[in-house]
Amino acid sequence: MSTKADGFFKRYRYPDWLETHSRVVGAIAGALVAARRGGASKIDSDAVILAAYLHDIGRSPLIAGDPRDHNLLSGLVLAAEGLDRCVELARRHAIYTVLDPELAPRTAEEKLVYVADRRGGQTVESLEERAQDTARRNPRYAAEIERAIPLARAIEREVFADVSFGPDELAEKVG
Repeated sequence: MSTKADGFFKRYRYPDWLETHSRVVGAIAGALVAARRGGASKIDSDAVILAAYLHDIGRSPLIAGDPRDHNLLSGLVLAAEGLDRCVELARRHAIYTVLDPELAPRTAEEKLVYVADRRGGQTVESLEERAQDTARRNPRYAAEIERAIPLARAIEREVFADVSFGPDELAEKVG
C-alpha cells in the first residue's frame, strides 16, 4: 500500500518529518487491520490503510497558508484525487475531532485511522505521549487536546476490542 502512497508523498512534496509520520501511521493501521478478530465488523481494509498513509496530505507545503484545519484540507485533497473512500477517514482523524459531533469518528474505519494517528508520531507512542507532543507543537489546540484525551482513550479501547493484541503490544507488532 505504501507504494501508492509514495507517489502522493512525492507529488505533494512531503517534508521528511511528515513522510516519516505518515509511514508510521500507515504501518499502525496495517497492523491493526491485520489483527482484527473474525467477529469484528467488516471494514474496507484497503481504504483504511491508504487513508492512514495519506491522512495528513492537507499538511502539504503545496497548500501551506490555507487557514482551514489540516484534516479538512486532507479530505478536500483526497476527494479531488478521486479517493472518495478515504475522505471521511482523513477528515475525522485529528485528536480534537472527537469534541465536534459533526467531525467525530463514527465508523469502525474512521475510528481505526483516528487511533492509528493517536499512536503514531515519528515512532509508535502512547496516546498520552502523542497528545502531549501534539499540544506542544499546536498550542492553540492544547485545551481541546486535553479535553479530547478521555474520548480518544475510549475510542482506542473500542478499536483494540476488535484486535487480537493489546495497546501495549502495538510497538512490537508494527516492528
